[in-house]
Amino acid sequence: MSQNISITVKELSKLYRLYKRNSDRIKETFHPTRKQYHKPFRALQDVSFSVRQRESVGIIGRNGSGKSTLLQILCGVLQPSSGHIDVNGRISALLELGAGFDPEFTGRENVYLNATIMGLTRDFVENNIEKIFAFADIGEYVDQPVKLYSSGMFVRLAFATAISVNPDILIVDEALAVGDIFFQQKCMQHMKKMMAAKTIVLVSHDMHAVSNLCDRVIVMEAGRVIFDGDTLDGIAMYTRLVHNEMFAQEKTSTTNELQIPGHILSQMSALVNDFNDWIPIKKDITGGAGEVAVHYASIKKRGELFKTIEQGEKVTVRMLVFSTRNLKEVIFGYTVKDRVGVALFGENSVSLLPVPPSLNEGFSFVTFEFSWPEVCAQEYTLTLGIGEGLHPFDHTIQCWAHNIASFIAITPGKYIHGMFNNRIESLELAQVH
Repeated sequence: MSQNISITVKELSKLYRLYKRNSDRIKETFHPTRKQYHKPFRALQDVSFSVRQRESVGIIGRNGSGKSTLLQILCGVLQPSSGHIDVNGRISALLELGAGFDPEFTGRENVYLNATIMGLTRDFVENNIEKIFAFADIGEYVDQPVKLYSSGMFVRLAFATAISVNPDILIVDEALAVGDIFFQQKCMQHMKKMMAAKTIVLVSHDMHAVSNLCDRVIVMEAGRVIFDGDTLDGIAMYTRLVHNEMFAQEKTSTTNELQIPGHILSQMSALVNDFNDWIPIKKDITGGAGEVAVHYASIKKRGELFKTIEQGEKVTVRMLVFSTRNLKEVIFGYTVKDRVGVALFGENSVSLLPVPPSLNEGFSFVTFEFSWPEVCAQEYTLTLGIGEGLHPFDHTIQCWAHNIASFIAITPGKYIHGMFNNRIESLELAQVH
């Protein structure tokens, strides 16, 4: 292995044998003709990649794509069916936090126990235990049984213990979103410091963490590597996979509800060449008077599906709507909500057009754009609305399509001091003697 390569994975595969009944294992073992009673399942298939020293690599993919199996093989928890892995350096993993904790032991005792399991000496723990407790911030509870801890205290101590190892290579599986928001910020800051001198392999569904921490992304699907390259390009591919899965599920569950004739859908596809990519809108996420309804929607930036977005990027919203009658004064708009459902910003077409547009009975396409503002880095959802009237607030709500898409705001190189930044416009300094 080259000295500047930390991990090399070559043609790695993992095959499981799935049996319907335990007795089938015995039957297969002793059957005179070796009849097969199992169903083979390949969790990994010919996976190959390498990770350079001090490189941060994100591994992303849908549930069941093989990410966790790969990490367990990297950590030595599982053995591959074929292929091999070369690791250059000491490896440590943040997989299931607190898995080795004994609820009857105190926090202090569990730190020593976990450190022993990880191969650390008692002297090392004694020299670092106060740093561990300071990071975990559990106060006087360090000498109380962990069964008395809140869930937040438990994971804080587990995380603080796990990161004390000081490895050459750190494997992280969904272990950054622990504790409250303040501890999450502390974890993120610590990870950024570690990344200056460590090799990091991160598995996460948090695209904000991936985009901010990783130099490169590997996308997995059905046990295979389907992308290995630029972080944002990898996130875009992952977004398409999730979108396609959601689209297939929504299309299956909403076909009868929408009742759009086949020849109409064919005409729509002819008018909009990517119409087959659009998201069907289920009736159970809509509300309003219902004389106008959103049936399909497309949310893109630069013509592509997306999962992350930065300040200044334009979001293009397109809708297929159906009206039961001719409307003279129609309002189109959107609202963006945070992860707890609080509406942060939005707007409607009253602010744009001096005279509201009309909408004819039947199907119509609607397109509008807005620029993404500078907001806190977290996940947001988009709600679309159609109204009838002249006033931006006092009008008849015909249709709300709630939370039809989600995406994560990222702020590379910036710090947002609240939900958004409001710039200081002047500053004076007067020295007093």
